[in-house]
Amino acid sequence: MKTLSNRTRTLLVAIAIAVGTTTAATPAQATSSLAPAECGDWQVETVAQGLEQLENLEPDGEGGFYLSGDTKVYHVDAAGQVRTVLDGMFAPGGLQLDGSSLYFLTRQDGMLHQLDTTTGKSEELGSFPGNGLLRLPDGDLLTTWVGTEGFSSKGISRYFPESGDFTENWATVPRSEGLALSPDHRAVYTDDLFTGQIVRVPLDSPNEWTVVGRLPGFLPGPDDLTMSQEGMLYVTAHIEGAVYRVDPNTGATCIVASGLSGGWTGPSSVRIGPNGDDWALYVTAFDGTLRRLVPPADVDLAPVEG
Repeated sequence: MKTLSNRTRTLLVAIAIAVGTTTAATPAQATSSLAPAECGDWQVETVAQGLEQLENLEPDGEGGFYLSGDTKVYHVDAAGQVRTVLDGMFAPGGLQLDGSSLYFLTRQDGMLHQLDTTTGKSEELGSFPGNGLLRLPDGDLLTTWVGTEGFSSKGISRYFPESGDFTENWATVPRSEGLALSPDHRAVYTDDLFTGQIVRVPLDSPNEWTVVGRLPGFLPGPDDLTMSQEGMLYVTAHIEGAVYRVDPNTGATCIVASGLSGGWTGPSSVRIGPNGDDWALYVTAFDGTLRRLVPPADVDLAPVEG
C-alpha cells in the first residue's frame, strides 16, 4: 500500500543521509562504541494488539488512549477494550486532545481534522500537512513534516486557530518528526529520523534551535518523543526497536526497553499515561501493538503539566 512504499523509501534515504553525515559529527554528538547503559529494570506489558500499524497516540484523560492506524482512529479504554472511532481515513497521524475535541492529521491528503469525542462528529479544518502534532498552552498547534509521504521536509510549522493562519517552516529544523513541550513551557523538543539528533527549539526564537543530544548507534531512527515534568525526554527508536531516555542538559542516554519489534515494525510514538496511582510510558508500534512500560519505583515519570 502507499504508506508502506513511502516509509520504505524513507528508510533507504535515511541510511544514505546517515552515512553522509557521520563525518560532520561534533564531539558533543559523537557516538560511543560501548553499548548504552540500561535505565533500570522497566517492565514491558501488552495493552492491545492485532491493530493496524499504529502511528501515534494521545491520552484521553480517563486512563485510556486514542490511537491512529493506517486508516482508522481507535480508542482504547483503561481496561484495554478497543473500539474504532473513525474508519476510512487517509493515514491518520499526530493526535492532540483539547477538552472534548480531538485534533488529528491525515498524512496522505495533508488535512487537519477535529473530532468531537462526545458526539462523534468529525470535520476538516483545512490543509495542514504534517507527521507530528502538538498543542501549545496558548492553543496554537505545531506540526512536523519530515517528508515521508512524498513531500519535502517543512521543519516545524505553526497553526493559529483563531485566525486560521498557517506558517510553514516556523522553525527550520531539518527532517523534524516528534514534538514534546518542556516543563517550563518555553521550548519544544523534536528529533531527526535520519541523523538521530535531539533538538531544542525556543518558542520565542524558533530558528535559534540547538542540538542537545543524539541517540547512539548507526541508525536508531528516532520517531517520536515525550517529556516528563522532571525534564527527561523519552524517545522511540523506530528502526532499532527501542525506547531511550535522554537528558537534554547533558546529552546522556540510556535504554528504557529494547527488542520492541524493530525495523519496519518498530515503535512509532510514546506518551506518559496513568498506571493505577502512578505513571507509565505507553508506546505504539507498526506491529499493531500498544505497550505499557512500567518504570522502577525510583523513577519520577509525572508528565509535563499543561
